[in-house]
Amino acid sequence: MSRRTTLPGVARVRITGDDAATQALLDVLAEHFTVTEPAPYSGGRSYLEVDTRPDAAPHGTGTGIEDDGPDMPRASKHRPAEVPSTVAVLMARQVNAAHLHLSAFRDLVQTYGDGLVPEWPKPGQAPDNAVDQTLSTASRLLYELREWSSHTAHASGAVSVLPEIIAASEEQLRAEAVLYPPGGWCAVPGGTMPPPGEEQEEEGAEHPIATQLLGPVPEKRYSARASGRSVQRALPAVAGTPAAAVWTAERALYGYVCQHWEAPGDTPADLAAAVDGLDELADTFTSACTFTLDEIRRRMAEGLLVDVDEDAFDEAAAAVREQLGIEPERVPKLAYALSRVRQAMTGARAALPAASGDARSFDALAQARALGALDGKTLPEVRRELGRERHWQRHRSKTRMPDYTAADWLRRAMHWMHAAGVTAYDHGTHLAAERHPELSGLPIGTPAAIEDRGER
Repeated sequence: MSRRTTLPGVARVRITGDDAATQALLDVLAEHFTVTEPAPYSGGRSYLEVDTRPDAAPHGTGTGIEDDGPDMPRASKHRPAEVPSTVAVLMARQVNAAHLHLSAFRDLVQTYGDGLVPEWPKPGQAPDNAVDQTLSTASRLLYELREWSSHTAHASGAVSVLPEIIAASEEQLRAEAVLYPPGGWCAVPGGTMPPPGEEQEEEGAEHPIATQLLGPVPEKRYSARASGRSVQRALPAVAGTPAAAVWTAERALYGYVCQHWEAPGDTPADLAAAVDGLDELADTFTSACTFTLDEIRRRMAEGLLVDVDEDAFDEAAAAVREQLGIEPERVPKLAYALSRVRQAMTGARAALPAASGDARSFDALAQARALGALDGKTLPEVRRELGRERHWQRHRSKTRMPDYTAADWLRRAMHWMHAAGVTAYDHGTHLAAERHPELSGLPIGTPAAIEDRGER
């Protein structure tokens, strides 16, 4: 009589132990259940699945749960390859590049594929055509290959831990950066895949013209991120055209705006430098608008641009000039106003925040993870930690009450570093300044408490 036991489900098991103990446990499980081949897991553990369903075949028959189905192999469950560490890194990057290319391909199909792939599929809606089905399957398969490549890189010694994206430790974030360097490489026109150990070259300031857009002006306007019937993606459609410089500048400036989670960690000099840049950007932007409007008007006047609603154009162009504050033989109003903002900031210094006012709360929070793990970290590292905490609490607020305590103390740590002019965090010195700010020798700010402003 078979000793095989059946139960209604699949159990996911993690095993911690040496190879002999792990194999002994696998032998016992295989006698009673259908089990998958063990895959390595971080921390010296193994991961496997135990199928206890009545219709599950015994281990080794080839009809167990190693697959989600006949067309969906689970690459991540296969044992890692034994390859040199540099090869493992290149394997991971190649798979990630394929994923980036697939995403770019999906965007093109959504834009020009007449609805084959919906931009906003309904929840639970299955693909209804071969193109959408293939895209969905390829995406899942690439994810499986990415997981297997990460395990291979870990087994080869290329990274000390398996990379994680959600709730990752500092070591896991470093592993993610080693295997999958950030930046728009490979999938972006002109991008290259950086080899292991080399930094990606920065984009040059020049924008050579390789192509131009022909035909009448399309009804759909170009956009960097918007989706819908009336818009089309600017990149890569305008890449290599004279307009590409404008869209490249927009992408770079958007990257600065996206740092708003970390912005509370900017030093006063960082903010002043941004104002200086915006001052010159406003001046350059005004000139670009003026030159473009003048060129359109010149071609209309010379009969080189036809079928334009001249009255509507003149009205809109005048509104643009008014908004920009363009006056004859004078500096544009916006650029001039920004330059005055910068003048007002000259000589400004960072100050210590007001005392917390609650000694017991201070003593408890001083030992919290928000500060205790920061010792020795640089300004950019603490700034990123502040951004991650604020971003996490913003997402947390969608399901339950957020807790900005850690974020508030991270902000206090940043303000102390700014006021002290230090590049590395010192927990003890910061706490001494918090307890006795008058003895720190640093400027002290006004007694305004940190307020909860919702999104922060």
